[in-house]
Amino acid sequence: MSEMSTEEEEKEQEEESPSDAQPSTFLQSIEFLTGEDPNAGSFLLVVGIVTIMFIAIFGLVLPDPISLLLTALVLVVAVISFIMGAILDILGYFDTPGDD
Repeated sequence: MSEMSTEEEEKEQEEESPSDAQPSTFLQSIEFLTGEDPNAGSFLLVVGIVTIMFIAIFGLVLPDPISLLLTALVLVVAVISFIMGAILDILGYFDTPGDD
C-alpha cells in the first residue's frame, strides 16, 4: 500500500508543476547576465560602470579619431543595454521574488 501512495504522490506533484507560474524560458536564459536574484538597479549600475570604463580606456589609450569612433560605439551599446533593461523591467523580470 505504501507503493501506491508514493506513486499517487508523484503523479500529484507532476500534475501540480505545470500549473505553477513559471517565468518564460527567455527570461531564464538571461540569468547569466543578471544573476540568480535580479535587480534593475544593479543591472543598470553595471552597464553604466562598464560604459564609463570603456570610454575612459579608449580616451586615454587611443588617438583621437579612433577613440571618438569607439566611444560612439560604446555609447550605442550602452543605450541598447539600457533599453533592454527597461524592457526586462516592463516584463517584470526584476520583480520576481527569489527562492527563499
